[in-house]
Amino acid sequence: MFSIFDISIYAEKLNINNKELLKHILNYKKTSKGRNKSNPTGWQSFNLDLKDNVFIDLNKEITKNFIDYVNKISLKNDFKIQSMWANINGYKDYNLIHSHGNAVVSGVYYLKIPKNSGNIFFVNPAIQLIETTWGNCVDKYTLQTSSSFRVAPVEGQLILFPGWLQHGVEPNLNKKEDRVSISFNIAKLK
Repeated sequence: MFSIFDISIYAEKLNINNKELLKHILNYKKTSKGRNKSNPTGWQSFNLDLKDNVFIDLNKEITKNFIDYVNKISLKNDFKIQSMWANINGYKDYNLIHSHGNAVVSGVYYLKIPKNSGNIFFVNPAIQLIETTWGNCVDKYTLQTSSSFRVAPVEGQLILFPGWLQHGVEPNLNKKEDRVSISFNIAKLK
């Protein structure tokens, strides 16, 4: 049997001081209403200032891991972080299924992940065909027959994936604590 058209998701635990980043994001939320994009509920910041000192270590780590990721999937390394924003999902907050337009690679870094605060999930690009043609025929769900793939995030974890890959975030079912992450897009240098 051949496995073809593989989609690689990159995950790596980073050694970054989350306290300073978390403090910065929570303070920013106090001064900004934020925006709604893929988040019908919850709070999403406007684009963060990538040159702000608080993001220097994170940017270095993203870049280092991005280079590793693109080398593994055979892409050229002529890209840069184009945009970055914060997400805070309280109780029952979630993110709709979406993709990141012109980004070559998108990613998320997890600052605070309380128990039961929602997984990120990726949608199989062949979902419509799988559901209509294999819907009642699947004996066991596998990477080939599943319509989605869930990843339980870990605090301090970086996840990278193709920008075109549809994904979403399950609702935060933790009644007491928010889920906090930073998302970003990496695009081709101009």
